[in-house]
Amino acid sequence: MAGLLAGALALSLVAPAVALADDTGPVRITITGVAPVALGTGTSLSMSGTVANTGLTTVTSVSVRLTLSTAPVAQRRDLRTASENPDALGSLPLYETTTAVTDTLPAGAKADYLVSIDTAALPLVTPGVYVIGVEAVGSSAAGFVILGSARTLIPYVPDPVAPVGVTWLWPLATTPGQAPDDVLLGDAIPREIAPGGRLDDLLTAGELSPSITWVIDPQVLQIASEMANGYLVDKAGQTRAGTEADAAGAWLARVRDLLGTPDTRKKPVPRERPVWIMPYADPDADPVTRAGLTTDLVRATTIAPNIAERQLDRAPDGTLAWAAGGRIDQEALDALASAGVRTIVVRDRALTDTVDPGYTTSGSVDLATSGGRVRALVIDRGLLAALEMPQGNVATILAARQRFVSELAYVALEPTSQRRYLVAAPANARWSPNPQLMRSIIASLRGTPWTRIVPVSTLLAQSPGSTGRTLDTESRRGREIGAAYLQRVAQLQGSIDSLRSVLSDPLPITAPISSAVLRAESSAWRTKPREADRLLDTIEASVVQAQNGIFVVPRDNVVFSGDRGSVPVTVTNDLDQTVRVGVRVEAQPAARLEAEPLPAVEIEPGRRASLEVPVRIVGGEALTVAVQLTDPDGNPFGAPVSLELRTTAYSRAALWVAVAAAVVLVLLVVFDIVRRARQRRAKHQAAPA
Repeated sequence: MAGLLAGALALSLVAPAVALADDTGPVRITITGVAPVALGTGTSLSMSGTVANTGLTTVTSVSVRLTLSTAPVAQRRDLRTASENPDALGSLPLYETTTAVTDTLPAGAKADYLVSIDTAALPLVTPGVYVIGVEAVGSSAAGFVILGSARTLIPYVPDPVAPVGVTWLWPLATTPGQAPDDVLLGDAIPREIAPGGRLDDLLTAGELSPSITWVIDPQVLQIASEMANGYLVDKAGQTRAGTEADAAGAWLARVRDLLGTPDTRKKPVPRERPVWIMPYADPDADPVTRAGLTTDLVRATTIAPNIAERQLDRAPDGTLAWAAGGRIDQEALDALASAGVRTIVVRDRALTDTVDPGYTTSGSVDLATSGGRVRALVIDRGLLAALEMPQGNVATILAARQRFVSELAYVALEPTSQRRYLVAAPANARWSPNPQLMRSIIASLRGTPWTRIVPVSTLLAQSPGSTGRTLDTESRRGREIGAAYLQRVAQLQGSIDSLRSVLSDPLPITAPISSAVLRAESSAWRTKPREADRLLDTIEASVVQAQNGIFVVPRDNVVFSGDRGSVPVTVTNDLDQTVRVGVRVEAQPAARLEAEPLPAVEIEPGRRASLEVPVRIVGGEALTVAVQLTDPDGNPFGAPVSLELRTTAYSRAALWVAVAAAVVLVLLVVFDIVRRARQRRAKHQAAPA
C-alpha cells in the first residue's frame, strides 16, 4: 500500500494545471491527487485538487464533497465511457464528506481542497471499478447550488485475487535520419537524446522498474555512439558541427550502465534487465515485402544483434519485430519468420477472435508462417487507451493513471481460473509519453497486489492464449511507405549490387550506403515522406559519387577509313582499390552499329586502362554512340559518355563511281567520234569519180 500512496502523492507534488473538461458550472474542479490509487480493506481515501471560479461573479460558502457511483462498472468496455464521460454512470453525493474550502471565491480565483473518508464508510457494494468524484457546492447568484464537479475511476479490490501479469514493452527508437556519410539530416535526434529530450525521459522513467522489457532499435545505440565522437548536422542545406556530442555520450553511458552487463563491483550486484531488440531501423515490413525487398528485411534482422551487443557489451535476449500501425500482412510475417524473427508485437485489431471466452485472455497467440510459428504479443486495448489519454497536465495524468490501474483491476476481478498476462505497450515504437505519467503508473503498480510486471521471457514461457485468434487477412492498410518511393529504393539496391561487383574490396564503400538504405526503409517515414525523400536523395548521391570514381575519359570524334575500325576507350580508376569493369558501345538506331562488348578488365587504383572496341558502321552519315562501362555481369555501370563516329569508306566508293562514270563517258565520246569518222570515210569512198 505504501507504493500506492507514493504513486498518488507524486502527482500532487507537480504544479497545479488546468482542470478536466467535465465541469459545467461556474466553478471548475480539478482532481490532482487520489490516495491510494485503489481501495482495499482498512484504508482511507483522500482526494485533493483545486476549485477555480471561472464565472464572472463571486461565489461564497464554497465546500466540496465526494461522489460515488451506485454500482461498479458492469463491463470492461464501459471503462472507456466511464473515463471519458463519468456522468454517464449515476453517482450519489457522500454528504458526510462535505469539507469547507473558502468563504468567498472571487471571479478568476482558485483555492485548494483536501477531502478524506475511511473506506469502511464508503457505500461500496461489490468489488469492481467505481467512479469517484468531487463536487463543489456554494452560494451564487442562482442560490445554493452545485457549482461544478470532476470524476475519475478507482478500483475496489478488498480481497486477495490472483495477480495479473503485465509485460510492459518499453521501446527506444527514433527517426533514422542519417546519411551514408553519417551526417544527421536535421537536429531531431540530438534533441531527443539531450537532457529532457524524449529518449532521455524514457530512460529516466523506465529505470524505476527492473522488470519492464526494453525493446531497442540498435540503430539508436549506433547513432549515439557516433555522435559521442563528434558529428555533423545538415539543416536547411547547411552543414555544421553538432553541439550535443557530450549529451549523446552521457545518454549512451546511462544506457550501458542500466541495460548492459551488470557491474559486479556494485553491492548488491544489479539484476540484468530484460533487453530485446528490433530489426535494424525498424523496417516497414509490409510495403518493403511487397516491393520485393525481402533480403533487406533479412539483413536488418541479422545485423541487429551484433550492433546491440557491441554497444551494450551483452547479448540481447532476443529479436522482436514491431508491426507498424499494429498490423502485418501474412507475406511480411512469412518474410520476418524466414529472417529468424519469432516474436512480433501487434495490436488486437490485427487479429480476429473465433470464439468469445467471456473474459480477457492473455496477450499472446501463435501465428502460422511459412518459416515456422511466430508468437504474437497482442497489445491490450484498454491499457493502450489509457496510455493514449491526454497527458498535458496533472489532472489528465491522474485520469490516465487511474484508467490504467482500473483496467488491470477489472481483469483481475474477472471470474476465471485462467492466469492472465497482458501486454502494455504503445502503438508506435517512437512514442512520447509524459514521463510523469510513466513514473506514476510504475509506482502505482508496485503497490497493487493484484498486478505484477513480468518480462517478455515470462510471457513467452506460458502457453499461448487458449481462444482461437488468427491473423486478420482483410486488407486494411493504413498510411505506409509509398510504392514509388520503394521503387527508387529497389533501383538503388541494383546500383549498389553493381558497385559491389566492380570493387575488389567493396565493404568500405558499400557498407555505409547499404546501412543507409535500411534506414530509408524504416516505418518512421510513414508520417514523414519529405524527410524520407531527402534521405534517399543523399543515398543516391553517395552511389553516384562512388560510381564517378571509375569513368571513361571523354575524347574527340573518331573517324574510320573504312566501315570497320576500333573505338579507343580510356578508363580511369580514381578509387583507392582495384576495380573490374567492361566496356560496350551502343548506338541509336542500333541497326547502324555492330559492336562486341569487351569483357571486364582489372584496373589498379589510380591507374588508367586503354582499350579498343571493334565496331562496324552501317551507312555513311555520322553516328553518335554511347560508351558504357559495365560490371562483371554485363550490367550498365555509371553514366555513359557520348562521342561521334565517322567513316570515309562511302566517300571513296562514291569517288570511284564518279571516276568510272567519267571513263565510260569518255569511252562513249571516243566511240562516237570513231563511228562518225568511219561513216564519213565510207561516204567518201562511195562517191563517183
